Amino acid sequence: MTKGFTASLVGMMVDEGRLNFTTQVQEIFPEFRRDDAQANITIADLLSHRTGLAAYDGMWPSSDNKILLGRSEAIPILSYVPAARLLRSDFIYNNIAYEVVGQILEKVSGQSYLELLHERIIRPLNLNRTFYAEEAFDENTAKSYAALSNRSVYEIPTWGHGKDLLIGAAGAIRSSMPHLLNGQIGVPNKSLREYSYAMGWIRTQLPAVVDLFADYAPPVLGHGSPSRLMIHHQGNIPGNVGYVALFPETTTAVVVLGNSAGLTDTMRLLGQILVETVFETDVNSTLYLETARSASSNNIRFVAKVRQDLINGKTMQTPQRPLSAYVGRYYNSIGNFFIEINDVGDRLQVAYMGADHGTFDLEPYQTDSFFWWLDFDESAKRARLPGYPKEYFILRFGCSSAASFWHVGGDVEMGCVTWKHGFGVPGEGEIFRKVERNPWDRLTELK
Repeated sequence: MTKGFTASLVGMMVDEGRLNFTTQVQEIFPEFRRDDAQANITIADLLSHRTGLAAYDGMWPSSDNKILLGRSEAIPILSYVPAARLLRSDFIYNNIAYEVVGQILEKVSGQSYLELLHERIIRPLNLNRTFYAEEAFDENTAKSYAALSNRSVYEIPTWGHGKDLLIGAAGAIRSSMPHLLNGQIGVPNKSLREYSYAMGWIRTQLPAVVDLFADYAPPVLGHGSPSRLMIHHQGNIPGNVGYVALFPETTTAVVVLGNSAGLTDTMRLLGQILVETVFETDVNSTLYLETARSASSNNIRFVAKVRQDLINGKTMQTPQRPLSAYVGRYYNSIGNFFIEINDVGDRLQVAYMGADHGTFDLEPYQTDSFFWWLDFDESAKRARLPGYPKEYFILRFGCSSAASFWHVGGDVEMGCVTWKHGFGVPGEGEIFRKVERNPWDRLTELK
């Protein structure tokens, strides 16, 4: 829902002549440089997820609702990520794109996103229970929970707090039910029959199967009822979920907020049931229950299947080389993200960005490759989304180098590691290259 606020702020800047939807990112940030068509990305492209760039949403999230990168890395990331599609040819949801929009707003207005949000939206509309990332939680803030496979719940750290929060402008506004249900400004209701993403909101002409972001087939929404436009969006971050649907023709709104996603896409299903109820459409409760149960079971089974696929592909019981051959820090091509490999006793650990909350034990997989994995409950307890395929958990080492004077013992070292954290582009993943420490540091350790 934060994206709708961000898009509204952009609209205000456009109305005042301080921005255009056709303004290119490079006009605001000259440091944004690419050598492909995506060099011409506009604000409209960012808002409508039509950049064609790989989202890389698997790289920056960590456990415990932490983020591994700061806001200053948004432009560098957008500059180096590969293009997954041609510019403006396809829809690729991209949270980093909205972070960049937030920074564009800051540069054009001369205010922080928080200041702009308060001045333009929160104070004028008297939304005194609507807050942004860097504002402190108070005692009237809901705690966050994860659902476990046995249907019990587990408290997890709350998402979205901090001054240097990457993707804040994409998903770090928190609000309350009365604020979101209180109508403020009318929305024009002329529309063609459509199902599209419209700068922070999804536009759908009902009846329709509303399955964007769904990995299952939800029931047809509005089956048998008159056609009407629904402007909607939903968010799903561990322990923080929401669904908003607006109906301009009847000035109706349906809002669902939750502090646990449940075992499936709970907000969407509950939201649809409420929409059906509001418009007095017959609700097929049996179908909704069957859909929820099936999707929940499939989510749990999927995680177990990933584990089984990893075990089935495993050909090495012990590493091919001494553990020291793999130890080190491996950086991406622009040097703002690293994978740290440590030797801990008789095993290796991976620590993404060296963070404790991004640390996992590694198991041998195939030649010069290892994997880590969390079961469904452990993933939920660590506030991690559980839907990644097996390739996400595999680290493939390569670029072997000959032994040197500085490497005591004379063993070959691995010079790079490949990690498949983005699934919108083909290939085995992104290559991270080892950056050697100063050799004098090694000599010091040996003394």
